[in-house]
Amino acid sequence: MTTLFVICFLVGLGISAVSLFSSALHVHHGGVHFHGHGHGFGGHHGTGNSLLKNGSEFFGSLFNLAAVTMFLTCFGGVGLLLGRTTSLATVIVAVVAGGAGFAGAAAIVRVLQAMRRRERPLEPIQLVGMVGKLTIPIREGGTGEMVYTVDGKRRCSGARSDDSKRPIPRGTEVVITKYDKGIAYVCEFDRMIAQ
Repeated sequence: MTTLFVICFLVGLGISAVSLFSSALHVHHGGVHFHGHGHGFGGHHGTGNSLLKNGSEFFGSLFNLAAVTMFLTCFGGVGLLLGRTTSLATVIVAVVAGGAGFAGAAAIVRVLQAMRRRERPLEPIQLVGMVGKLTIPIREGGTGEMVYTVDGKRRCSGARSDDSKRPIPRGTEVVITKYDKGIAYVCEFDRMIAQ
């Protein structure tokens, strides 16, 4: 039984370490995403159906990578600790370790659900009317590139002339008149002012 506890502990710890390391490498792509369902066991009070639904969502969310690795780590760690430091029967050690594993998995699910409840969708950014500068010229009927600043952060986007016929040289200050499918349709700032 000691071998099982060691394997579970090392596998849980190893997967957690790999997950943490890979998320640190890819944090600029939006962070770590844990998949699970539900809003917690006691999120709503009222009818028996909502309690049953919330219970099934909670237990369904126990089967995600974070919960499984936490279960393995706690099960293996507690089982190893109890097996080495006490003279309890193997069955009792396994039951207590299993309980610790489920408690650890439930705790991580609660933390993830609390974090998910605090998430708010990003407000859409209004780009029409934004002023920027061309870094790559727009050829007649072609696509160039522009840079602009949103909330103090520099961004770039593909850019086309708003009438698709005028070439616009590099370095020209432009205004976004339409934004569609990742392309900014622009007009020269001076030309817009003149109109």
